[in-house]
Amino acid sequence: MMKTVLTSCWTAARRAALRFQMRSLENHIDCCDECLECVRDPVAALRIRTSRALSCRELARVRAEYNATFQPGVRKVWAAP
Repeated sequence: MMKTVLTSCWTAARRAALRFQMRSLENHIDCCDECLECVRDPVAALRIRTSRALSCRELARVRAEYNATFQPGVRKVWAAP
């Protein structure tokens, strides 16, 4: 019984941490989009686009890790950022 409670608490804490990571990455991606509207320097724009692309890849990885915390058959669907 105690093992089940500890496992459930651990899973809930892990999901909360992964949700925080997802929201932080989504915020970073949105801020990159806002910055690209203002930046005229091609080098800075390239760095922002590179950072955005890496964040999108990391967001996909974190979402997959988050979905792996659920039982088989439970699926969360995400909208494109």
